[in-house]
Amino acid sequence: MKKNNLPICHVFLVFTLGLVIQFAPLKVLATETQDSYAFMSAQDLYDALSQQSQVALGYMLGIVDAKKGSQPDGSCFAVPWQPDADEVLVNAYLDYWPSVADFSMKAPEALTQLMTKNFPCDP
Repeated sequence: MKKNNLPICHVFLVFTLGLVIQFAPLKVLATETQDSYAFMSAQDLYDALSQQSQVALGYMLGIVDAKKGSQPDGSCFAVPWQPDADEVLVNAYLDYWPSVADFSMKAPEALTQLMTKNFPCDP
């Protein structure tokens, strides 16, 4: 009796290729979504916070939390320790951005400048 493994190998190969083709577009779509928020411009952040976007608030708080403390240029900033800190930070950014309005600036850079200016570390 002859063993016939060739058709099983072909079925497995077709099945594997089918899975790869099915899930590849999802990974590309997920990467595009992540990249669209990774480099939000400072103006886009201002616009979104002006419209009370919760996504923009979370983005802002995440950047501020991740970058708090000493900066590469020797400056330092701290997050205000108070119950309404998120509101304080949003209002500070909404007041700060119109005076700067550098449309080439990315949101993380603008937030770092705002924080070092308005909320420096205690000496």
